[in-house]
Amino acid sequence: MDLVFVIHGEAQHTLGLPGSRKMKDPQLTEQGRTDALRLRSLKPLSAADAVVAGPTVRMLQTAELWCEGTSAARFVHPLAGPRQYPFRYDFRTMPCDMPLEPGRLAGRFPKWQMPADLPEYLWLQGIHTLPGLLFAQQADRFLAWCRALGKERVYVVTEAGTSRAYQAHLASVRCGGKRGLPTRLEEDGGFVLSVCSG
Repeated sequence: MDLVFVIHGEAQHTLGLPGSRKMKDPQLTEQGRTDALRLRSLKPLSAADAVVAGPTVRMLQTAELWCEGTSAARFVHPLAGPRQYPFRYDFRTMPCDMPLEPGRLAGRFPKWQMPADLPEYLWLQGIHTLPGLLFAQQADRFLAWCRALGKERVYVVTEAGTSRAYQAHLASVRCGGKRGLPTRLEEDGGFVLSVCSG
């Protein structure tokens, strides 16, 4: 399985910093929508692929535009971010990084499947401020879940902090009996992709 972290398209909260980080549920900008649509030609999806989006509007919009008209499996998962990196002990999540709770997710993005066996607190508070040890436990759980999908490629649509947190985790812990998973960074048409094979 190739596990590929894809950073969401440009979103409203990235404009007008730092005040714009107080925006709740920021959406993609027109440029972000254009970038997400470009993913279709840069990384065409098939039935051999699964796309897992983090539970924010910008991540789901990116993933939805990319998946439109394909047979890729579609999931939304709270362990796909957002996650701060490096970790800070202020335990503060800005409004722009708060996850959508399951009721709003199902209403707004009905084509996206949600794993049923997760504790409610993950949906409500996400992984943004989980301390390192708790994040490591949840990261292992998420990686095992991704492998269990049985797909050739699993694309995780997230943001930069989450991608870096998972890269650091994969580089420092044993996964499936192997010492980490090899990772590489690619830039493809302006998208930064973190690829983990194993």
